[in-house]
Amino acid sequence: MFQILEIDIIDTKYKYFKSPWIFSNQVKHLDDKLLNPEKISLVTLKGTKKIGIYNKTSLISIRLLPDCIMDKVENNSISSEAFIEQLSVYIKKLQNEKNTFTFANKEAYRLSHGDNDGLPALAIDDYKSVLVLQSSAAVGDFLVPYVVEALKRVSDLPIFERSTGQIRKLEQLPERTRWIEKPKIDSSFDISCFFAHLTMNFSLNKAQKTGLFLDQRNNLKYLAELLKSYNIKKSLDICSYAGAWSAIAAQAGVTDLTLIDQDAWALQLAQKNVEQNALHAPLIRTLHGDMFEHLQNLNKSTQKFDLIIADPPAFAKAKKNVAEAKRAYTKMTRLAHNLLNENGILVVCSCSRHIEDQDFLESVSLGLSAQNWVLLHKGEQSPCHTRLATPDSSEYLKCYFIKKRVL
Repeated sequence: MFQILEIDIIDTKYKYFKSPWIFSNQVKHLDDKLLNPEKISLVTLKGTKKIGIYNKTSLISIRLLPDCIMDKVENNSISSEAFIEQLSVYIKKLQNEKNTFTFANKEAYRLSHGDNDGLPALAIDDYKSVLVLQSSAAVGDFLVPYVVEALKRVSDLPIFERSTGQIRKLEQLPERTRWIEKPKIDSSFDISCFFAHLTMNFSLNKAQKTGLFLDQRNNLKYLAELLKSYNIKKSLDICSYAGAWSAIAAQAGVTDLTLIDQDAWALQLAQKNVEQNALHAPLIRTLHGDMFEHLQNLNKSTQKFDLIIADPPAFAKAKKNVAEAKRAYTKMTRLAHNLLNENGILVVCSCSRHIEDQDFLESVSLGLSAQNWVLLHKGEQSPCHTRLATPDSSEYLKCYFIKKRVL
């Protein structure tokens, strides 16, 4: 049984609750004596029918839960069973909504994009053979056991948890990589799925994030269409991870591919993914190590490429890193664009939510030489990575397709 506390907010503009969270300086905090040792509790917001999870020690103090939870609240309490049942009802509706995207019928997709989908700090990706769950905060850890029980009621798929990464380290939370609900037959970590018209493989116990970067779906598909109009022979994939960008190029007929990544296992994985999607037998070179060092070495050589993709991890983990991150994006662009042939295509990405779109474009532009660079397309995150209609950080992925135009 959960006892639900009432909490008041200071900033009256949040009475409309267009965002799924409320920050520490916008609430009247509760006494520690009312809270559990983790300083976490279910709360209702005074004067409203909103319910959320309160974490007194977090900058984001309240993360809102689906409104349907309130339907089972009686006398400021809700049973664990009722809480799980309402979560399962909500997740089923969320699942139905996500399946309106045609790709979700066959391709891996994001079932829950955390707070934006009503499940605070919990990402859940559906790879068709397994659900992979990732908690990024203490509030997510609080929710995990109840969401897992809810998932079991709406899906027969096994459930794997990959709660890892820099965000958990910042919150001083332990990393967890484990089966929560094992497969009934084969508990292998190796997963194969369909994604962006590719057949992609990865290993649950070695992957980054939940396995694949499903947010790049539309950008990968755009590249596939773009390559139909270009005679691309050589490509360079910077921070290649599982090789999705290079696999798209190989599927389009590119046969000379170079991949850079600091993870040796990821390069082996990428090579397999490229080979199995290739239209023709490809020549694949893998460069293991720091991308800036390899780019500098390539600049000293005579190599040139028709297509270059730079899709690095987030350079700005926090707002204090923004200035340094902008310099890194400029340096990356400068080193990469020097390797591009005339009329070649440069794809540059940023998944740093702390980097504004205009700042990223400015950083990229500063790295380009004084030539005729044409912006062909501005990409964005896959629609299953839900964006809210609010001017906040829910739109985090930036992806620019730029042509080195020579007429």
